[in-house]
Amino acid sequence: MMRRAALALAVSALALLAFAGQALADISLSETGNAKFPRRSYVVTLPESTRLLPEQVSVTENGTEVDALRTSPVGAEKNSKLGVILAIDSSSSMRGEAFAGALEAARAFARERNPQQPLALVTFGTESNVLQRFTTLDGEIDGALDNPGAPAGGTHMYDAALRSIGLLRDAHLQGGFLVVLSDGTDHGSSATSDQVVAAAKAAHVRIYTVGLESRAFDPDALSALAENGGGRYSQAAAAGDLQEIYRALGAELSNAHVLTYRSLASPGRRVRVRVDVEGLGSATESYTSPELNLNTPPADTKDGGPKWDGPGARLVIVFIVVGLLGLAVLLVLHSRRRKPRDRVAQFVSETKEDKSGSTITGRIATGAERSISNASAWQGLGESLDVAGIDYTAGQVVLGTAIAAFSLALLIGSFAGPVGLIPLVLVPFGVWQFIKQRIKRERRVFGDQLADHLAVVGGSLRVGHSLTGALNSALDEAPDPARREFARAVADERLGMPLEEALELVSERMDNREVEHISLLAKLQREAGADAGEMVDQVVSTVRERQELRRMVRTLTAQGRFSQMVLTLMPIGSLLFLTVAYNDYVYPLYHTTPGHLVLGLAAVLLLCGALAIRKIVTFKV
Repeated sequence: MMRRAALALAVSALALLAFAGQALADISLSETGNAKFPRRSYVVTLPESTRLLPEQVSVTENGTEVDALRTSPVGAEKNSKLGVILAIDSSSSMRGEAFAGALEAARAFARERNPQQPLALVTFGTESNVLQRFTTLDGEIDGALDNPGAPAGGTHMYDAALRSIGLLRDAHLQGGFLVVLSDGTDHGSSATSDQVVAAAKAAHVRIYTVGLESRAFDPDALSALAENGGGRYSQAAAAGDLQEIYRALGAELSNAHVLTYRSLASPGRRVRVRVDVEGLGSATESYTSPELNLNTPPADTKDGGPKWDGPGARLVIVFIVVGLLGLAVLLVLHSRRRKPRDRVAQFVSETKEDKSGSTITGRIATGAERSISNASAWQGLGESLDVAGIDYTAGQVVLGTAIAAFSLALLIGSFAGPVGLIPLVLVPFGVWQFIKQRIKRERRVFGDQLADHLAVVGGSLRVGHSLTGALNSALDEAPDPARREFARAVADERLGMPLEEALELVSERMDNREVEHISLLAKLQREAGADAGEMVDQVVSTVRERQELRRMVRTLTAQGRFSQMVLTLMPIGSLLFLTVAYNDYVYPLYHTTPGHLVLGLAAVLLLCGALAIRKIVTFKV
């Protein structure tokens, strides 16, 4: 009795050891091809009946816990989709029950697989035949299996395996599984087993093989291909056993999970990756972390030339850069905005006291601006700043914009490479848009103030003032920009410019046609002595009516302008949010040529849409 109990205990222990060994063998690990170091990505395959929870998994590299570990089932995310290829032997020896059983097994596999997992079908004899390229549609898979053709020819198994791996590469999948079914060994392939294994490793494909016993059956080739390809070999004694084998394979490969994490390994190190799954076992892989690419141009060894790589030369360069930045700051702080005194200096010569009283920095700033003051673009920028009411000179704005653009370019370029050149375009464009918006605001405010200001001028005319005196007397209580612009016209008139010409300049600067009426009034009064008070009242009435019309137009187009802003900023904001929160999702947009083309096309379409909406809602009143 004791011997029987001991024997039963030994048999149970052996069964438990066999079950544990099977569980450990069922856990396998392979690398995927969609991670760029320091990010790493692996596929772990579990037994078909096992459910994996994130807290069950731990990953170490050379014994150290990895950072930012994530787990997701195969097919749950776009980047985790792995393809499966069923390569079925259709040689002459598979005719009849064997081939029919293989097709039924393929149907069982398709039913058990993850519906989101792409599946491809290949049959092979002397030639390889692609029954179905990668698809997730059950109807297409069933249709391909219903018309597989008749078995014929030899068994070119390695050629078929190599072509199957090429299908996965052509589908741009990040990896997958190849299941090869045959009833014999390879006969006549131009490819070799080593070539198939090398191609599978390069494409991150794991090879599983299934052998169907026959008269010419040789399991060695299939077993070696599976062992070297990172998969497992299964053997069926009869065609009826294939369906259960394929069903189990389909469930197992659907129970694969993608592990992604951030590696903390140093460059050029041999890294051993260990994945432990609580209650199931562990699996290991290894890789070598990439070396840092710090290629530098060879030093110039010619005699007599300056050597700029020495510590002394670097110190000189640092002092030069710091000195230039300090000079730029001094120019910004001490250069002065052009004032009425500078405008008067156009008509009178500069006195000796003015020269002696100026500082060295002021003379440098003045000389720098005078050297390019005749350039039309420079003059236009200075006038735009004056109209916008910005208390900075053109030199200050250009210098500040250049410093900001180059600083942002250096900062962003240190993180994102060539993307750092974007601020060199965006910063000047943004500054110019800001100036244009300030000009529009000043002109709109001027138009709103004009009627009230001219009403005060009309009152002064009725009590006996001249037009110039009425304009001057109305400046005391007038707000900017009306006070600034009419004060400019009065000052120009006192310097000898006809009043109508001075008012025409104000009309051009403020883009306001009503001021042209006042200019015409000034000319009529000077030449014919017209009743200026009554004419100003008529102008005031016209201005108020036009103001009401402008307000109505702005009210009616407010929704369109708001839509333009939302439709323009929402795509940009969405892209920025995805870049920060889901960088892996938008990674191809920044690092692939098609992604760059898509970004460029999107930018052009976005600009065209914004301009089209702006054209629709813009009216000249």
